[in-house]
Amino acid sequence: MPLLDRRRALTAAATAALSLALAACGSDAPSTSSPAAGGTESASTGAFPVTIEHALGATEIEEQPERVVVIGWGSADVLWALGVDPVAVPKGDYGADADGTYPWWEGHYDPAKTELHPSADNGEVPFESIAASRPDLIVAVQSGITPDDYAKLEQIAPTVAYPEAAWKTTWQEQATIVGRAVGKEEEAEALVEQTQDALTAAAEARPELAGKTFTYTYATDGNLGVYLPGDSRVDLLVDMGLAVPPGVAKLAEGATTFYSEVSKERVHDVDSDILVGYADVLPLAQFAADPVYGTIPAVRNGAVVWMEDKTYITATSAPSVLNVPWFLDRYVAELSAAAQDVPA
Repeated sequence: MPLLDRRRALTAAATAALSLALAACGSDAPSTSSPAAGGTESASTGAFPVTIEHALGATEIEEQPERVVVIGWGSADVLWALGVDPVAVPKGDYGADADGTYPWWEGHYDPAKTELHPSADNGEVPFESIAASRPDLIVAVQSGITPDDYAKLEQIAPTVAYPEAAWKTTWQEQATIVGRAVGKEEEAEALVEQTQDALTAAAEARPELAGKTFTYTYATDGNLGVYLPGDSRVDLLVDMGLAVPPGVAKLAEGATTFYSEVSKERVHDVDSDILVGYADVLPLAQFAADPVYGTIPAVRNGAVVWMEDKTYITATSAPSVLNVPWFLDRYVAELSAAAQDVPA
């Protein structure tokens, strides 16, 4: 088998295996619930009560939750992958369709079972909408809720926040925490393993990626934004066998956020083999034509993955056990093409 075909076959096999695993997790007895009736009849019975410790406290879930509400990114994906219908999830904005949904939700999201409530990504938690959904569990595992938000949410229902810091929960942590909260910890762990296997197989099928360094950026005319280790965008690429360059690792030392600004005078402090970013502010042609940004080695070499599709950006920015099969083949192919432009 030619090398390219073998690579495609290995990646496709891993992705197909993950898709089959997702189908198996969602193939329990179908739920007939609606937002008014509760949404976790299909969940397997876990050990309750269960206490989940997190950055904002410790939450005791006394019995199998039946009306789960989601705040933030990705937790809805996990619930659907586990065959659980949340009663309310955030309406998609960036990269979503006109209805506020994403393509990887197809076959999972049912408007008769799950309501879309306003997103809290802007820092404003929709307390009234959440309370109206009458939840018995609120999942905010990958979110930016504050201690004050948490205190108010706890008055509505038991709330599980992020394990350490806002917006810095890994997709692996998210899946296992959500799985534990709904009594499907073993199924969640299996999905994590299968998803990581798919990422590993995809990377192994593209040996040119191994050990390549990358900088994940968001560029403006004035500064180069750099995402740091601990951010889901960066951690995903590390999961795929790429490496963070020393300059980015240094920026992360002592950082309390997932992002740092680098002035144009310092852009070469974060040089790497591959530059990854998205074109919200600067299209690639404009970025590469900039007299400073154009001198970045990865830009000069053409070793750039510059995303324009907002749906694709959303998926790769917030990977989950549900959306990895949707974007993996495309992402690894684009990274591979960039890696092949790195000088030997």
